[in-house]
Amino acid sequence: MPEEATVLDLPRGWSILQDVHHSGEKLAIYRRDWNPLGIGQCVSPWQLIERLDYLQLLFAEQPYFGRELRYFNQAPWWYRLEFPTPDGAKRATLRFDGVDYYAKVWLNETLLGEHEGYAEPFEFEVGHLLSRDTPNLLIVQVSSPWDERVVPGEEDLRCWQVLRGMLKGTYEHDDTFVQRDVNPIGIWRPVRLIVHQGLRSAEPPHVATAIAAEGARATVSVDWPVALDEGPRQAEFRLRVVAEADGRQVARASAPVRLEAGTTALRAAVDVEKPALWNTWDRGGAALYRADLEIVEGGTVRLARSVSFGIRDVAVRRTPDETTFLLNGRPIYLRGATYWPDLYISRSDRGRYERDVAAAVRAGINALRIHVHTENDEFYEVCDRLGVLVLQDFDLNWAFPTDEAFVRRAVAVFGAMVRRLRNHPAILAWICMNEASGEQPRRRGGEPHGCDVNVRPGRELAAEAHRLDPGRPIIKNSGYRDDPDSGDNHDYTGSLGGGHYTEIRGRKEKLVTEFGIDAPPAPERACLVPRIAERLKEVLPRTAELHDYQYHLIKFYIEQYRMQKYAPCSGYFQFMWIDFCPQSFYGVYDYWGCPKAEGIGGGLRAMEESNLPVGLFMEYGEGPIVLHAVNDLPDDLGPCEARWTVTAPDGAEIASGTAELRLGPDSHVRVCDLAFPVAQGARINVALTLAAADGRVLARNVYRDPFNPPPHPAGHPLRMDHEIGMRLWWAM
Repeated sequence: MPEEATVLDLPRGWSILQDVHHSGEKLAIYRRDWNPLGIGQCVSPWQLIERLDYLQLLFAEQPYFGRELRYFNQAPWWYRLEFPTPDGAKRATLRFDGVDYYAKVWLNETLLGEHEGYAEPFEFEVGHLLSRDTPNLLIVQVSSPWDERVVPGEEDLRCWQVLRGMLKGTYEHDDTFVQRDVNPIGIWRPVRLIVHQGLRSAEPPHVATAIAAEGARATVSVDWPVALDEGPRQAEFRLRVVAEADGRQVARASAPVRLEAGTTALRAAVDVEKPALWNTWDRGGAALYRADLEIVEGGTVRLARSVSFGIRDVAVRRTPDETTFLLNGRPIYLRGATYWPDLYISRSDRGRYERDVAAAVRAGINALRIHVHTENDEFYEVCDRLGVLVLQDFDLNWAFPTDEAFVRRAVAVFGAMVRRLRNHPAILAWICMNEASGEQPRRRGGEPHGCDVNVRPGRELAAEAHRLDPGRPIIKNSGYRDDPDSGDNHDYTGSLGGGHYTEIRGRKEKLVTEFGIDAPPAPERACLVPRIAERLKEVLPRTAELHDYQYHLIKFYIEQYRMQKYAPCSGYFQFMWIDFCPQSFYGVYDYWGCPKAEGIGGGLRAMEESNLPVGLFMEYGEGPIVLHAVNDLPDDLGPCEARWTVTAPDGAEIASGTAELRLGPDSHVRVCDLAFPVAQGARINVALTLAAADGRVLARNVYRDPFNPPPHPAGHPLRMDHEIGMRLWWAM
């Protein structure tokens, strides 16, 4: 058994104050004898908090909008904690799992260092500073300041064109996304003191896999930097690979190692014969393995770690005419959505992730995009186990500085994200930037404008990703289809881009990583936030109209892309799966986890009809044109029969027919030309069924009045309430 470290959790007993005059360091708040009551009115007394979390969640009555939120970020906050030293502790690591955003840390009046970021852990070695006679005094200064600079000439678009000085996407957007006064701040993940015996992990182990012999064998390589306070020492490094499905050992290796004082990079590699490959749920399922690592001295395990991983290969085939991802050497069609379950990431946990990702799988989704932020570790673990791919964004979004100092900061924070998440087989690609323009004007009429696709630090981030994680593809700047290092597109025709969704008919897209439309929650849930309900009092009685438009738009987009399968379209990501705050309405589910199902049934119904792995679709304009069948599964579905029935609103049959086809694995078939009478203005419904030779129903689809598409809702997208951060449609 390993020599277990003693872990002292530090969740309670913290006090805070806000340094409204930015005078804390000059006043030496970090000193043990500092007394706020003895220096006049400029500093508040310490206030005890009940737990570590975002400060807005601790103190704001409404943390998602409201001008009173701005004060949280107008000055730094100081945290104070006293804690005892565990008996016998000589060496210890002080670990912070998440501080948003800038942190400066003192222990017993000694400055330990500083950190930038919001989601990546950081730590300090503190054994030599621990107090033996009195409680230890831990002081942390935390700030997440507002940006002041704006792209020159774009002052009228402050929220769009503010130069975002922090590398986090979770603050001050616009367009009813992150409301203008929201900027999360605080120590929001656990803080721990880890007492050890001088040997510790310097970085999380990195597991890489390489498939050989056409899948008959895979090499599993492990890199593990470990730190030793005093050395050198002789030890044995052991690696054991276990199949998680049944606990069976499939490979092992051991070798003597010399551990030097400082950091030693331990490396080991083993071959796994006939490996079970990690795949998406619709391509065979998610086979997982576990790498058990041990450092052994004199028969005693001194340090141990276990890492879950999958054996799989990912790549991208990118040309001027295609952007296609490959999983285990085969193209994979991505049926995706963007996911951000809550603006305050601490509010999401494993149960919420399991609920949302399982619902996505039921709707046919095999990939999720984590948009301009990172989630908790549990999210990636859920996707690993459920077989859902992840496009992982970095936080760089829109406008930001491009000077050398900013580039260095960006590369450091990006690299920390890659190191934390790279073991997860679910991650398909890193997205280095999103719609990035740097310091150039970005938008006119809802479309990217005047942007250099080579804006810094795109190339630098791509190089860092290739250095740290060489086997995984990147998208350098999402939203730029003609950039040879990106190749994806965002299309909001009929939505944020104006116009009507039917205007996309005939467009050829390689990979669409954003499309979608707002729709408010059902009235009974909007009323859970009275200020939202009051502002939308003219809109809520017509919620069904907006849910119906969301249904028609999402269905039309998905089917257009699926009928272009690999010719050239390789997939799409609807924006987004769930509303991430009560007043941001892009989701097919609302903030409370309920589908937007008024009227004929919102975006979720569109997904259920058009997004499943096997689909039957009608291409149409003013009348029917062609019937298409699509199979995204690896299975040969063999001989099939397509059936269609056309009915009037009262159910009377107008026309019907059948066609034979053969539907092979991962294929698209143009079944037949389709023709039936459509009188001008007539309202008809079309029902489609795809059946296997044995009679099993493989797919169903329905079109409700397809030849009379609903109009783009009045007032959208430009009618907004920036005080709340909410779409208004036609409301005054």
